[in-house]
Formats: sequence, C-alpha cells, structure tokens
Amino acid sequence: MFIQILEVVLILLIFFPTRYLAWKITEVWGLPQWLQYKPWNCKLCLTFWLLFGAYVSIGLIFKLYILFFGGLFLAIMNAVAMMIDQKQKTIRIEDLEN
Repeated sequence: MFIQILEVVLILLIFFPTRYLAWKITEVWGLPQWLQYKPWNCKLCLTFWLLFGAYVSIGLIFKLYILFFGGLFLAIMNAVAMMIDQKQKTIRIEDLEN
C-alpha cells in the first residue's frame, strides 16, 4: 500500500517540474532557430511528449505500473485540458467584426 502511494506522489513530482520546464522553454527562454518546430516550440506538444517519455521510461524500467498508467492518463488529460483552454482563449476574426 505504501509503495502505491509513493507511485502516485512520484507522478505529481514528475508532473509539476515538467510543466514548469515546458513553460520556461517555450514562453520565457525561447529556442534557437534550429529547434523552431513542433514539439519544441509548442507548449502543449512539449509538455505532452516530455511527460509521456518520462512516465513510459520510468514506469517500464522500474516496473512501476501505477506510475506508468496513471502518468499516461494524467499526461493525456493535461493535453486535453490545455487544448480546451487554448480553444477558449482563441478569438476568431468573425467575432472581432461584430
């Protein structure tokens, strides 16, 4: 039971620094010209693929299946939430004309 709780805590310990790092890379620091393509320049894409890679690699290497599946679920739900947020913050040109 204790190991399962630690796996859930580890999911969150990977999630928050990864979100922060993706924000810093895409919004604050900027990227060199040779990295100006997806998934590097898109915060949504970079966050998803960094989380996906971290959860899959750590989960499979150490056989932590709660971390593997829980992390993938969190990464997918985070990507969906970021897409919905991005869509709600986007203004169409037709809306500006009225």
